[in-house]
Parts: sequence; structure tokens; C-alpha cells
Amino acid sequence: MATSMLLSKIISLSDARSLLKSPGGKVMNQRAERRIETRTASSEPLFVQVTSSQEQHLIGATFSCYALDVSSGGLRIASEAPIPQGSKLDLWVESPRRPGKYFLTSHVCWSEAAANGDCFMGIELIESPTTDIHQWRLDHSAL
Repeated sequence: MATSMLLSKIISLSDARSLLKSPGGKVMNQRAERRIETRTASSEPLFVQVTSSQEQHLIGATFSCYALDVSSGGLRIASEAPIPQGSKLDLWVESPRRPGKYFLTSHVCWSEAAANGDCFMGIELIESPTTDIHQWRLDHSAL
């Protein structure tokens, strides 16, 4: 047990974010294994504002992005600006499901550069009483 915990820490420290040990011991793609909800393809426009990041110059910056897929618990988005893993974001997401925008709080689970210069990110939504998380989950749980 201690050996597998140590191996897990070594993998995360080496920034091998695309690797994850499955219960059967095989190395698996992390994003495929971490998804809990079913994701639906999307092209919803959104704005993100960085509220916390290891990159201090990004804090307070706002970027126009778009969703690639969505679920009740998260989004995969594309942005022109790279935002590092672990950053906290406020999101304003447009949706054809309702008038106005959803206001959500989240953190970046993974971030990687794309060949076209964009940055793809996995975003996990955070429970907060001051956001539209409950309505988002209701609207996106039956997708």
C-alpha cells in the first residue's frame, strides 16, 4: 500500500498528468478515467476570470473562451491564453437553455497547448452558494 502511494506521488511530481494507475494496475489516460458525468459536445461561448493562480500576472485577467464539451460537473474549454493547472476561475457561460449567463466557480484540473496555439483545459465546477451551480447541474444532468 505504501509503495503504491509513493508511486502515485512520484507520477504526480513528474507532471505525468496523462497517466493514472487504474485499479487493475494498468496505466490509463487520466482524462478518460476521471470523468464521472457524461459529457456533451458544445460550442457555448464563455468568459473566464482568473481569481487564483501560481502565475501572479494572470490573477484578475479575463479571457473569452468557448466550451468543447460540458457536463453537470465540468467543462472542457479552449482558450487563446494558457491558464495553468490548479488555477481558480470564475466563469460566465452563455447557454441556449436559458436567458442570460450562468455564473460558476471552478478550478483547472489540466491544461495543455494545442497544435493551433490554443490552450485546452479541463475545468471542474466548485459548489458555491453565490453561483448558478444548482441550476447548471439541473440543466446539464439529463444531457
